[in-house]
Amino acid sequence: MSNTAKFFCVRVLKLENTPLSDEETTFAELQDRIKLTVELLSSVPKPSEVEAQKLSESEVLMETKMGNFKFESGQKYLSEFAIPNFHFHMTTAYCILRHLGVPIGAMDYLGDVFHKI
Repeated sequence: MSNTAKFFCVRVLKLENTPLSDEETTFAELQDRIKLTVELLSSVPKPSEVEAQKLSESEVLMETKMGNFKFESGQKYLSEFAIPNFHFHMTTAYCILRHLGVPIGAMDYLGDVFHKI
């Protein structure tokens, strides 16, 4: 999830890539990774400051160990890869935690979506 958010900023918004270690093995290390990711994301321009052109016109190349993938625009990259990939990993982590007996539920996952009246 961290890399998905970071690489959107790198690939689409053209921010500098800050390499992150993918060797975390403890919850403390994961918490540190989350803090670092939040710090990186805090440097992202506000939506009103992002040129719409970056999302609509710029082609995005995603280089991976499996090969290179091209998206015709930043918007396509966002809607067809980044958001689904982020939610896939978040849902997978949620399911693993539930399986291991962590007392979390749907509202822990979707709590910010609903506004009780």
